[in-house]
Amino acid sequence: MNYQVVQETHIGHRRRNEDRVGHWSTGQSWLLALADGMGGHPHGDRAAEGALQTLSDLFLRQAQPELPMPGAFLDMAFREAHRRLNAEAEEWQLKEHHSTTLVACVMQKGLLWWAHCGDSRLYLSRRGELVMRTRDHSLAERREELASRLTPGKHAPGHVLVSCLGGKRRPTVESAGPWSLAEGDRVLLCSDGLWGPLADAELLHTLHQGEMPAVVPGLIKAALAAAASGSDNVTALGCLCQPGSNASWQPAPSAPLVASPDTQFNTLPGPGPGPR
Repeated sequence: MNYQVVQETHIGHRRRNEDRVGHWSTGQSWLLALADGMGGHPHGDRAAEGALQTLSDLFLRQAQPELPMPGAFLDMAFREAHRRLNAEAEEWQLKEHHSTTLVACVMQKGLLWWAHCGDSRLYLSRRGELVMRTRDHSLAERREELASRLTPGKHAPGHVLVSCLGGKRRPTVESAGPWSLAEGDRVLLCSDGLWGPLADAELLHTLHQGEMPAVVPGLIKAALAAAASGSDNVTALGCLCQPGSNASWQPAPSAPLVASPDTQFNTLPGPGPGPR
C-alpha cells in the first residue's frame, strides 16, 4: 500500500497555535498523530508537543521495522504521554497541569489501528462514504447518553471535554482496529478547529475532491471561512491509500512539527519499503 500524506495547520484568530501534528515511518510501519493543547490551560502548546514527542520516541524505538501489536502500542503510548506530562508539570511546579487532546493511528500491512483521547478526531471514508469516526470525549457528544440523567427541560452543557491527557484524572483512551484498508480509502486526523465549523457532509465531500496536496489546504480554507473571526487553530492531516510499495510523503513545511532529534518528517528512517 502506498500512502500519500499531507498535513497543514493555521493559527486562525488566536494569539498562538496550540495544535501539533506529525507523521513518522520505518518504511513498513507508519504513525500519524495530532494533538490540540487545551486552551485556557497553561502551556497547552507544550503539552501537545510533548504528547507527540512521546509517541514518536516510542514508535521509532519499538517499530523494528514493524510494531508487534499496534493496538497495544497506541494504548501504552497514550498512557505514557499522560504520565510524562504529569511528571513534567511536577518538575516545573505548575499550579495547574498542562493538558492536551490526542488522536493517532498506525498503518501496517494494509491495516489501520487508531486511538484517541479528547475531541481531536479521526475520520475514515471509502468512496465518499463515512466508514467511521472517533466519538469525542465531551458532554456535547454524549448528550444522548446523558439525557436520561438530566432534569426534564434541561440540556447538557455545550462543548466541554470530559477527558484529556495531563491532569489528575485518569484519561479515557479509546483504541480500536485493525481495519483493512483499500485503494482509495482516505484517513483524516483533525482538531476541533476544523470539524467544528464544518458539517460532516461538507467535510467528507471536500475530503474526496482530488489528491491530498489539494484536499488538505481546501479543508483548512473551508473551516476558516465558515468560522470567520471566531476561528480556532485549524489543523488537518490527510492520508490517501494508493496501490504500490513506496510511500509518498508531502508534509507542509510551515506546520509546527515535532520530531525526534535524528529524524526529519520528509525522511523515511530505517529500512526502505518492503513487501506490504
